[in-house]
Amino acid sequence: MKVLAVELYLRLFDSYSLKDKRSVVKSILAKMHQRYNVSIAEVAEQDMLNQAVIGLAVVNSSSLLCRQIVDKIIEEIEANYPVEIYQINEIE
Repeated sequence: MKVLAVELYLRLFDSYSLKDKRSVVKSILAKMHQRYNVSIAEVAEQDMLNQAVIGLAVVNSSSLLCRQIVDKIIEEIEANYPVEIYQINEIE
């Protein structure tokens, strides 16, 4: 069993209130959980208007498959949401 945990640091565009931010973040969390069956949550910077930190964990039989799932999630977030991922930290 392989586990890959990652923190994604996001910069949100067009976020003028916490309500705007939470709308985007909740959409990301719900869609990525539903589509990829990963554990995902906002873990820091909850009160910042244009920044968010999302933690996600993938469990699979292969570390290569874990890495591919995380890469797909990153690509999908950047392609479909008004955000920029400016830092990615792997958690040991």
